[in-house]
Amino acid sequence: AVVSTQSTGTERREEEKEESESDEEEKRGEQADQAKFGGSTTSHVIKNKRLIPEFTPVIMAAGYGSQMYEVTNMQPKCMLPVANTPLIWYPIQFLIRHNFKETYVVVRRSAREVVEKYLTVQLEREAVRMSVEYVVVEDDSEMGTADSLRLIAPKTKSNLLVISGDLITRVSLSELANVHRANDAALTALVAPWYTPPSPDGRKKRNKKDDRDFMGLDPSDNRILFLSNEKDLEDEITFRKGQLSVFPHMRVYTTLRDCHLYIVSRTAVQTLLNKTDIAMLRCEFLPLLVRKQIKQIANSEQFTDLYSILPNDEESSGEQFAALCRPEEVGCYVHITDEFTVRVNQLHNYIKYNRAVAELMPDMMPAYTPPKTVTSFEDGVFGVHQQTQICKQSRVSEEVVIDAKCSIKRSYIGDGVKIGPHTKIADCVIMAGVTIESNVTLANCVICLGAVIRSKSSLKDCRVCDGFEVRGGSEYTDETLIGDEDNMMSFNIDNSHNSSSGDENVMR
Repeated sequence: AVVSTQSTGTERREEEKEESESDEEEKRGEQADQAKFGGSTTSHVIKNKRLIPEFTPVIMAAGYGSQMYEVTNMQPKCMLPVANTPLIWYPIQFLIRHNFKETYVVVRRSAREVVEKYLTVQLEREAVRMSVEYVVVEDDSEMGTADSLRLIAPKTKSNLLVISGDLITRVSLSELANVHRANDAALTALVAPWYTPPSPDGRKKRNKKDDRDFMGLDPSDNRILFLSNEKDLEDEITFRKGQLSVFPHMRVYTTLRDCHLYIVSRTAVQTLLNKTDIAMLRCEFLPLLVRKQIKQIANSEQFTDLYSILPNDEESSGEQFAALCRPEEVGCYVHITDEFTVRVNQLHNYIKYNRAVAELMPDMMPAYTPPKTVTSFEDGVFGVHQQTQICKQSRVSEEVVIDAKCSIKRSYIGDGVKIGPHTKIADCVIMAGVTIESNVTLANCVICLGAVIRSKSSLKDCRVCDGFEVRGGSEYTDETLIGDEDNMMSFNIDNSHNSSSGDENVMR
């Protein structure tokens, strides 16, 4: 018994020593991470030595991609390839860069399996330890982003770091976190200028299809005073004289974009839990917090608008408005970044963003292994014929078959793609399982899953949807081609000219 007791004591001392060394190693690692990342993943220590992270990340990846329905019909938006990498990887990689070890991912039930399989394999391939907990939303559910946060909020005592599943950014989280801490904010949002690549003449021009955000900020501290999207506004924007008396130097920006990356404090989360009628974070909850910067009347049910309790005459003084203000109660702020930041949520920017991410963020993507070069093809052999030219700006999957004398420039080609000889491809995104026969010309096109392009076809500025078959010798310009087994048709969204040697139906 004595020997056993001594042995147990020895083992206990060894375990304590190992725990102490492990704690020291973890502490040194945290200090190194804080020095590297600006302390953006700091933790609070409580009595039982459990660490509560300052931020709990939540990736919102349950969107349908309604503005990109042509390319998300047969795959979840979060799995849409950007520079040959599924979109969901970019917010995960953002968290890896900032040393997060766990995250919540909100996905649709139909997407759960494919997303989980991809992340499991990719995290193992990258040798990254990250715990991913999936919050599943039913496919037919009308749950919004705020509803999803209500499911997660009771599971954590930390501030929430909410990340849109379509966000790609190089920003340092420490910059956003420092703004949040300095202002003791209820919510802090990341905003950035629209990314616009320079045109051949060197100038940057905004695409008129982009939906602008109208954002009113206090220039002294970047407090949010007004926020609305262009499509939600009428011809005019009206500001009350009383409000302008309190914030006389408010600036309204149209060149900044809400990136849908938010830090939400626990007090704001509690407000969200109490407001069960709010479904959307950006469209409903954020405007509510902005309004809450103005002191609320005790019985809020007696009025619906703060301005209804002010005099209607235009000469109402700013003092009356200021008497209702209590900015220290809740504050909403923004951090404006100049780092590369885009949201992949509009089809007209899709190819442009593929090219930009490949050029500006190669270190943020999984390691690229080009396909092998072959002299001939046998059954089951993947590769690129030695007489085919692929420019350095392209990213081509290893599992492709590309025949002789093809030219591929600034394009992104997925798994299982087969390309016949004498084909020219420039500035295109070609998704998995596509077949392209010989003597085809593609320029600035998106070719979706399983599509077939027959010989001698020529397409420019087109979107070929899942499973569509372009008949041999066809010519299309600026078309969206949609088809199924019973009906094939092309939709010319912009009423551009179309010419086709095939007999598909053309709807204008």
